[in-house]
Amino acid sequence: MEGLFSEADSSSLKLFLLPFLSPGHMIPQINLGQVLAFRGHHVTILTTPSNAQFIPKHLKVHTFNLPSNEVGLSSENLSSVEDNRTADKIWKATQDLKPQIETFLQQNPPHALILDIMFQWNFTSTLNIPTVVFSPIPIFGLCVAEAINNCQPQVLPSDSSLSFVVPGALPHNITLNFNPWNTSFLTLARILVQAKENNTIGVIVDTFAELEGGYTEYYEKLTGVKVWHVGKLSLMVDYYQRRRTISQEINHVDEHECLNWLSSKEPRSVVYVCFGSLSRLSKEQHMEIVRGLEASGYNYLLVVPENVNDDGIEERMRENERGMVVRGWVPQCLILKHVGIGGFLTHCGAGSVLEGICEGVPMITMPRFGDHFLCEKLVTEVVGIGESVGVWEWSMSPYDVRRELVDWKRIESAVRKVMKDEGGFFRKRAKELKEKAHKAVQEEKNKRRNVQSTPHAESDMNTAFVSPRGMYNNQSSVQRFVRV
Repeated sequence: MEGLFSEADSSSLKLFLLPFLSPGHMIPQINLGQVLAFRGHHVTILTTPSNAQFIPKHLKVHTFNLPSNEVGLSSENLSSVEDNRTADKIWKATQDLKPQIETFLQQNPPHALILDIMFQWNFTSTLNIPTVVFSPIPIFGLCVAEAINNCQPQVLPSDSSLSFVVPGALPHNITLNFNPWNTSFLTLARILVQAKENNTIGVIVDTFAELEGGYTEYYEKLTGVKVWHVGKLSLMVDYYQRRRTISQEINHVDEHECLNWLSSKEPRSVVYVCFGSLSRLSKEQHMEIVRGLEASGYNYLLVVPENVNDDGIEERMRENERGMVVRGWVPQCLILKHVGIGGFLTHCGAGSVLEGICEGVPMITMPRFGDHFLCEKLVTEVVGIGESVGVWEWSMSPYDVRRELVDWKRIESAVRKVMKDEGGFFRKRAKELKEKAHKAVQEEKNKRRNVQSTPHAESDMNTAFVSPRGMYNNQSSVQRFVRV
């Protein structure tokens, strides 16, 4: 294949990446593929035909057909789903890909397979293929899942306003606004804890080690599984692109209208509001958010999905100059970099949280479903760069009907606290983390114990495979993996 692979040297590795069919999983794993390819490795993304369009042209793609007709699917990615029934069909269809993928791996064995955490498969035992699990969720989230999965149920009254204290002697005192034993949280936890069962090399996370101090060691000691910090991958991709010709598409993005609007505002005077590609908010919840933002007295940039009918919001925008509504895609990284941004009201998707951290932006947290509630606690209780609006209703799915309406007063209060930032603690801490994130990228060429540099060091790769803490110890496969 022409492109970045054509100049790969004799020490290059043949690596297959299998991301789950959802933006929060595909984007960071595609970024990982780009970083590995930039370093000269032979990378192939395994996906479905309709998802292949999202893969950069310089990466090789191999596609598998979902049994779409059999299960009545019209979509192959969760980003275009509007209900739980369709989401469940996509989940089932992706799990049914296993026989196709297994046959492909038998016929085309890679040096290693990088498998998304949502796929509960173990190809090491069946095909003798070294496997590493990729988790878009920070290792902190996996630690919380392990702690809850390993503990005895805590009985709290169903109407209790008490917080659930996560057991397990975590490095911080972590609380949840819901009792996981009264919800479907354990379903998520059991998926996450399987990460330690389905790999031979370890778990890759899209964070930097300094962000999760204490939790990396906690996870490795508890599970015997190595953690590889590779992030932030979007920063890594930017780093490599700056060493090459920047594409016209990247230059064009600078012209987005919202960036021009931000430039008309005072520094740190705008709250950026975005709830990701999967979160669904009712019209009533959108109106409460706008009311809270208006009451706060700060400017705001609100992103809403293209298919959401919220004419009432845009009507209010015309009445003042403090707010702007953008429908559909926005250049989020460039927005967060902008000097006009002072805070980020976020759903706490892992990608958004890490992007906010890497740009030094304090956050107002309003989780919607799944691991969002774990990422919120990383922001508010571990690194201390945000304030929660206080969401109490847990949901496993973005498509569930919500009983809880987060009222505008809670939103106003959290926005004011973060934007005013008395004592400057939020911004000071956020700036420190930004500097550490960028320093980690600048030092990526150093030989450290992470996957950014390890593929170039045979001795380090051998160490990863023959570690006495439950790592892969088949020497012939180690030699096949690291041969030059």
